[in-house]
Amino acid sequence: MAELRQRYRAGDLLPTQVEIAKRFGASLITVKRALAEIGRMGLIESVRGRGTVVRRPTVVDSHTGLSSWTDVMRDMGIQPRTTWKRIDVEPPSDELRRLLRLGRGEKLAVVRRLRTVDGEPICLMTNRFPVRLVPNLVEQGFEQESLYSVLRDRYGIEMAHADEEVTARFANAEESRVLGGKCRMVLHITRITHDANQQPIEYAEIVAPSTRYTYRVRVTSFARACSAAKPRGAGRKKPRARKVTHP
Repeated sequence: MAELRQRYRAGDLLPTQVEIAKRFGASLITVKRALAEIGRMGLIESVRGRGTVVRRPTVVDSHTGLSSWTDVMRDMGIQPRTTWKRIDVEPPSDELRRLLRLGRGEKLAVVRRLRTVDGEPICLMTNRFPVRLVPNLVEQGFEQESLYSVLRDRYGIEMAHADEEVTARFANAEESRVLGGKCRMVLHITRITHDANQQPIEYAEIVAPSTRYTYRVRVTSFARACSAAKPRGAGRKKPRARKVTHP
């Protein structure tokens, strides 16, 4: 995958499966499986009459657990970049005050970033935290790509679970301008993150072009999940206590 990103640009034609198999000393079955997996990630596509073509940078945001967006991208072999970043302190709306359980007079530290993949804008990201949880974030800023690593290492904040919602809508003028003039529809992903004490600590938003961003979630059978969560021995009939008479 790394070679694919380094050697080929969007629109380039890949070698045939036979040529790839010879180059890497792999079987055709292995090559077919590898190309199929890369295709599911949105990096290549089969074009009738041409062959296998490299697509424009596309993100498949797979969710099987709580992790930062940066870590998800790196797990895919993608190195995300931040084109621009802005950190402000702002008063919360009534809705955010309710969602984050803010006290009277509390404000939010707001981090806005444009994230890119292979130089192409891929999403607008906004993270909001109560200022009391991230003191001096506005003044000190941060250089790391992963904001969650800053929260963990600098402030000792650990994310426990999150509630997310994904909607599709038309891009507004600013989003269309920043994400590309042809961007008409976007995915709007919102997340409310909690710590281990069930306290909300973040309200995050991602806005991404719907044609270049796939949101993937693993769904598990409810019955299987309950079975996996049940403690060993749970549900077994308890042995009846026997009366013991001492001499």
